[in-house]
Amino acid sequence: MPKIVAIQSNLQHIGKELEARGYEVVHEAYEGYIDAILYHSDSSKLSYLNNFDNVIDMDRGALVINTKDKGIDEIIFSIERRVYESLF
Repeated sequence: MPKIVAIQSNLQHIGKELEARGYEVVHEAYEGYIDAILYHSDSSKLSYLNNFDNVIDMDRGALVINTKDKGIDEIIFSIERRVYESLF
């Protein structure tokens, strides 16, 4: 089963790369389970995450990944290994 990754509308280029590698990419209006949420810290605020309050599995949690200064391989590594960095 492919991992489901939510992206902001300004991260379409990353979304296309992820889809090409077998991920299911969804957007801010998605109302189902998600594995990871991608955002870019220079072009968004963390309030964007409020869009996903009702879809995050509270037992496992969704990984939040800042795509700033990350290539697609680094993003995929973070998704697959559930590696994260501090938000602050």
